[in-house]
Amino acid sequence: MKLYASEDEAYQIRIGREIVAAYPEIYKPRVVQDIKQDLARRAQIRPDLAGNRSTEELFAIATYDYWQYGIATAEEFYNELLGATHEKKRQYISFRERFNYIDYLNKKEDMHLLRNKWHAYQLLKDAYRREVLLLEGEQDYPAFEAFCQRHPTFVAKPVGLGQSQGVRKVEVGDSDLHALFRQLFAEIEATNSLWNYAIDKGVLVEELIEQGEEMAILHPASVNSVRMYTINQGDGDIRMWYPFVRIGVHGNFLSSGYTGGILAGINMCTGIVETDGFDEFGITTVIHPDTHIPIKGIKIPRWRQLCDKAIEMAERVPTLRYVGWDFVYDKNKEWIVMEGNENAEIGSQLICHRGDREELEHLVGYHPTKQYWWQGKYPSKFENIG
Repeated sequence: MKLYASEDEAYQIRIGREIVAAYPEIYKPRVVQDIKQDLARRAQIRPDLAGNRSTEELFAIATYDYWQYGIATAEEFYNELLGATHEKKRQYISFRERFNYIDYLNKKEDMHLLRNKWHAYQLLKDAYRREVLLLEGEQDYPAFEAFCQRHPTFVAKPVGLGQSQGVRKVEVGDSDLHALFRQLFAEIEATNSLWNYAIDKGVLVEELIEQGEEMAILHPASVNSVRMYTINQGDGDIRMWYPFVRIGVHGNFLSSGYTGGILAGINMCTGIVETDGFDEFGITTVIHPDTHIPIKGIKIPRWRQLCDKAIEMAERVPTLRYVGWDFVYDKNKEWIVMEGNENAEIGSQLICHRGDREELEHLVGYHPTKQYWWQGKYPSKFENIG
């Protein structure tokens, strides 16, 4: 079994099937089933990309692309890499390959400062401007009961997961609080069980952010946010990189791309949205489907304050040189931190329809030396790779 760059789909399909057979510890039946279901769903929404390929063929091609380039299933569609040339695929920093750059830019020992949402809150509490409580067990029930009295509507989330996994809005109402307390733990534990990296246990409950009108009007049901990337080049030189707004749709509380939100690029100088909106399937949105607001031309309020806040946050975590910050504009007309992401995906590639590998490498002065992202993580079962 030989792995190499090829645009021959017959080869991609064959090698993809061989990879699945060679790594049964990775491609367990449940994993394979989930990937195929996701591919079938995306192919139905983007038949222009899927073409006449069967789900089995899509799965084999996606497996090949994953091992050859680090391309995740979703990227095949939202970055339109399915069936793309080798040259185009290499222009993109893929889902897996981004960790090569993150490992170079971010100090491993300090990544918990943002990955663990409780640690992040403790470090940046003044920038959160809301109450956050960590629940670790039954001993925390009295504190939870008091928290619910202060905040009858709140947000619950896992401590150590990203991509909006397990995050939901909770309305207490006339709930049995003790039953709700136990339910939250059960839900978070079930979500954690799906991910190998979910080593941080516990439930985080947060006071609900009440948005300022300028951002709430975009989609009142969701917490609309702005993603600001900061890249610390050292010596106090911090660059911001391709910010974008995230807007919820169809009454969904969450606005991230992982949950179907609309993403649109913001002009760094003016704070005005300069692109149409795009979702995780790569579908273009010109007018918001619910609020009927044109995406292009949205003016982000107090843009200079937001830029200054992003720089300030980056300065407070100097050993994390690459961070994707999520900010929310609150009712007091202040930009507050929703969270910081030490391993944020590069959303500009989706929004701007281009690969940013060359630009990022020039900016940070680094080019990965490993041939494949998985080397050192998984043993090679390929004839031509040691």
